[in-house]
Amino acid sequence: MSEKRYDIDNGVGEFDAEESIFLEDDVPLFDIESYPESQRDILKECNVRIEEANAKCRIARIREDMFAKGLKAGMYFCTFDRDENLTSFEFNDETRMMLGYEGLDDLPNEFDSWVKTLVPEERDGLVKLFWDSVRIHRSLPDITHATYRMVKKDGSIIWVTGAGRFVRRPEDGSLEIYMGCYRDITAQKDLKDYLKIVESLGRAFNFSIFIDVQDMSYRMISTNEYVEMVEKVPDAFQFLRNNVDASVAESFRQSLYEWLDKDKIIEAVAENGSSSMEFYSEGANRWFTGIFLVGDRNEDGSIAHIVYGCQDTTETKLQYMAQQKMISEYEAEIYIDSLSKVRNRRYLDEKLIFEPCNSVVMADIDYFKMVNDSAGHQAGDEAIQKVAELLEHSVRKDDVVLRYGGDEFMMVFSDITKEIMEEKLQYLRSKVKTLKINNHPEIHLSMSFGCALGTDLVNNMISVADEALYESKKSRDTYTIMEM
Repeated sequence: MSEKRYDIDNGVGEFDAEESIFLEDDVPLFDIESYPESQRDILKECNVRIEEANAKCRIARIREDMFAKGLKAGMYFCTFDRDENLTSFEFNDETRMMLGYEGLDDLPNEFDSWVKTLVPEERDGLVKLFWDSVRIHRSLPDITHATYRMVKKDGSIIWVTGAGRFVRRPEDGSLEIYMGCYRDITAQKDLKDYLKIVESLGRAFNFSIFIDVQDMSYRMISTNEYVEMVEKVPDAFQFLRNNVDASVAESFRQSLYEWLDKDKIIEAVAENGSSSMEFYSEGANRWFTGIFLVGDRNEDGSIAHIVYGCQDTTETKLQYMAQQKMISEYEAEIYIDSLSKVRNRRYLDEKLIFEPCNSVVMADIDYFKMVNDSAGHQAGDEAIQKVAELLEHSVRKDDVVLRYGGDEFMMVFSDITKEIMEEKLQYLRSKVKTLKINNHPEIHLSMSFGCALGTDLVNNMISVADEALYESKKSRDTYTIMEM
């Protein structure tokens, strides 16, 4: 009886298992305890040789049995020690031919050789499936089935399906051999098989259609009240654009129009297996994700049909938004300086220090101690707040302003030229002088700036920016740029 054991997400493949016929044709081992001690060493050696012969016999029988099932194509063969560690991995010649390789030098008998033939974005899932099945093999029946994609030497992708078998040691049930056959089913998959898959997709999607890429005709798989109100035009992509006009929030429409490009979608699906976009429906007051998938292929492997599905993701979206709000509140609490309201030193140490950038600027308020001494710490706090506000409003969204400590600030720029940096520092230098401290018209603020300019990690640029600031502090109310 077949039992489904594992599904890989995003259409990577399927895995299930079934019982097999047990082969009871091993030559029995000697019962060592039944013989005198003087004979036991030689009998142990005999048992080792009998066990090796039994294993070879089982391998031969299993090979014959598996090929008898009609899987006369690629074959893999793994052996394990008594601790169930992989000791060998081999392909047969049919596997190499199927994948376009020539001989052992081209595709060696190594586990990593199998790994490299897997589609990159599906690789981790399939390797995990392999090792998970080995780990829990005692709870699995002997026969396993898998359908997944492999990459040929020339870079083309094929679908394979096949069966594997666990061979366990009779005395302790440990895994001795894991072997199997697979065959290329890319060209053999007919439309009927794919339509069964598509029908199951229809149950998962709120709205879905099956599209012929040749003439853009389509068949409705599942629908909803909002789709039913839209005119059924012959062209699938025009029909989808009409749905956008009818129910999608206006702020999402332009991006969806650009996404609904037939050639770009087919190229994306051929390369990645899918293409998706999130949007909000005003008609339903719900969040949705639209996704295109492979429907089926022609005999030459080109895409014949694609599937469009629209899935309600409102609950997931709301959970995500709530989670982001919690993260935002958490970061505001620990990464925002309570006085200046810009990022703090902790943010630098935990988030920014090893990020790449184009420039780091260190800056501090000139004669800040005199401000505190003459006008008091409240005036000093106000000076820090107003300088921080000026700096924060003078940078772009991707740039960072943080309070480094005391009256010293840091600015990190992700992409800036020397010319623009000079303009920005000159602007900041002049604007600081216009800042006024309440009830203290006698206080005139100025700042010194030191800039490290180049491309490096923030961590590596701080010392250069400090050196540049040191130069500026010699005369104050100026800036110095040092190129890395």
